[in-house]
Amino acid sequence: MPGYDPNDYEFSRPAEHIKALNVGPIPQRIFDDMIKYNDTARGFAINGFEFTGKSDRESIIVTHRPMEAQVAQLYRIPSDVRSAELERLTYFDIGSGRTIRSFMPLLGEDWRGAWRAGGALMVMDLTGNENFQLWRYWEDEDSDATFPKIQGELDNRPGKGRFERLTHDEYSYHSVTVSQSNRLLVFASTKENGKDTLVYSTKLIDSDTGAKADPSPFLLPSRLIASKIGKGTSYWIPESISVDDKQVALTMYHSHSYRPLYIVEITGTDTKEPELVTLPGVTEKVEETSYSSPRFSRDPAQAHVLYLITNAYCDFASVVAYDTLAGTVIHITTPETDLCPLRPIQWETQGLLVTPSALFFRANVEGWQTMYAVPFSGTYAHEVLEVRMRDWEGSPVAYATDMRNGRPSQLVVHFNSFRMNGFLASLDFSRVFEEAERDERGNWFVSATPRAYRQAAPSPPQFWVHPPKLLKFKSFDGLEVPCMYYHPHGGRTAVPVVINIHGGPESQSTAETRIFVHGYLLNEFGCAVIYPNVRGSTGYGKRYCAMDDVFKREDSVKDIGVLLDHIEQNMKDELLSSRIAVMGGSYGGYMVYASLVHFSSRLRCGLANFGIAHWPSFLENTADRRRDQRRREYGDERDAGVRAFLERISPLNNAEKITAPLSIAHGEEDSRVPVGEALRMWDIVSKNIYMELMVCELEGHGFKQKSVIEFTNAAKIHFLERFLLSDAN
Repeated sequence: MPGYDPNDYEFSRPAEHIKALNVGPIPQRIFDDMIKYNDTARGFAINGFEFTGKSDRESIIVTHRPMEAQVAQLYRIPSDVRSAELERLTYFDIGSGRTIRSFMPLLGEDWRGAWRAGGALMVMDLTGNENFQLWRYWEDEDSDATFPKIQGELDNRPGKGRFERLTHDEYSYHSVTVSQSNRLLVFASTKENGKDTLVYSTKLIDSDTGAKADPSPFLLPSRLIASKIGKGTSYWIPESISVDDKQVALTMYHSHSYRPLYIVEITGTDTKEPELVTLPGVTEKVEETSYSSPRFSRDPAQAHVLYLITNAYCDFASVVAYDTLAGTVIHITTPETDLCPLRPIQWETQGLLVTPSALFFRANVEGWQTMYAVPFSGTYAHEVLEVRMRDWEGSPVAYATDMRNGRPSQLVVHFNSFRMNGFLASLDFSRVFEEAERDERGNWFVSATPRAYRQAAPSPPQFWVHPPKLLKFKSFDGLEVPCMYYHPHGGRTAVPVVINIHGGPESQSTAETRIFVHGYLLNEFGCAVIYPNVRGSTGYGKRYCAMDDVFKREDSVKDIGVLLDHIEQNMKDELLSSRIAVMGGSYGGYMVYASLVHFSSRLRCGLANFGIAHWPSFLENTADRRRDQRRREYGDERDAGVRAFLERISPLNNAEKITAPLSIAHGEEDSRVPVGEALRMWDIVSKNIYMELMVCELEGHGFKQKSVIEFTNAAKIHFLERFLLSDAN
């Protein structure tokens, strides 16, 4: 941010990559007590099944941060659950909070004139600034040729895999999609001008790049297939390549609420304009309609069919099938019964996965995930079947199919539960669909038995765990606001409470949501934790999500005020209204600042991560590629009336009203909410009330490094110990 340079401040250095103001020594006992909670939080995430064409190596690539590593690493596990093998693939250390955004397995490519088999295309930034670059991962033993060391290649010893950088600039690359045939790669990038996110394609086979298997660096060639359109910033997202490699489904991200659907023809050499898709019979306003996760059928005979999730017909995002040739729609979960849905579901759907044999998705039922499947053949073809897990704890939050290796019924599923984050299991649907049953309401369901990958689970909790409870309260205008609520004693005694507000604001605290210090707060401090889904949250329909837009921004802050009233008036037997702290990150950080501005006398303290302090400066300084999208949510600061409103509600301009202690942690490389937002708050608030500030080096919008995570969490615990629990506030 212009005028706010971290180098102008006299920081202490209490830990690696931490620059601090007014952060004193943290007792070692806190670090020691946090170990068991940190271990349980180090879960596993799915990248996908490997695609080598070799039957002797059927495996899955996963992400996990081992105890000693500074950042998360990539691993290989056999797809056979009987094996406990866990092979680490990445060892490179570039001394930063680098982020691997995606790791897309490939059959191979011939970009350097020789077949380089297997491996993946990786999207990674280097410092957390989200200038993601494209990288090629491969292992020489899989390829036809052994490539010499390439200029700029990462040192991954002792790992056998290699990493070559394919793009060499400061632009951002993401949304990598590979065709089912492995002939085509599609991705999005800001490389045209640093602002507009456009879509490009490149060949994986018969690429004829002219490059050779030599040490010289390689620049990935590409062809523009979706260029800038209209006024403002274009933000294209490539979603799916048709099974015949003739079309690409795209969405244009204007905002969370406005995301139209396009299809572009990619045959031939001429660039064609993407064509806007308008579904028949839509009932919602165009500018309030979103199309997400469009996926082409994987059946060559149905290459023209597109499955997607949209709120074009009702308040909720529902699954539909669109025939691009006939121009007809089949409603799969749309809750409007007059549209003859296969199974109306009055909740938001997400996680759409299309295989040759079935369609999978999840319904978000008040923050709990329910999995569904639609088989394409057999006795229950085109029935929407709820998938119930036998003898299993946890919700499915992500999954991947092994269809590219010819096993479309084989899924690896990422589960979360209130006990542990990120454990993986195998689900085989090859026989499951043969034994459907009806429940008491007459709806079809199937029972599946997950088989856990023993090596892909975090350490079992060595502490008490507490399931969430759904808490609701009526806000100032009668709106019902849902929360996830945890109490250390089941509500039997009155205890202090931490209110943690999610970011986004287009996000949701679900039954799987837990901050890093969650377990410590419950068990060591005996605190309750409330995760409110204030207006503007997702998961409850688009009208609820839009209730905080622009001039309604502070209505979400009022929700927190009414929650404080609810605690004081209706929860006296279980919560201490005299001991409340508020926490949050990103937009949740703004909510912390705003809550302290309005409710300092009712709060013991506040803790904010990378929060927005001044709306106009945030909008002017956030990354160019995302500025227009944020203006739709928060307001356009270039408009005089809007700017006056944003100035009036900005916490920075009301910072003198903050009379409760404040702790801030912010990434120095944050391109979404620049670190100047935190420094400006320090300049004002620290003169009036106790305040701590941590600036995290080589970190962006969210912390990735072990040293940063562990120190900032311990600092938060120490801060809460002194200002939430202690009488010497």
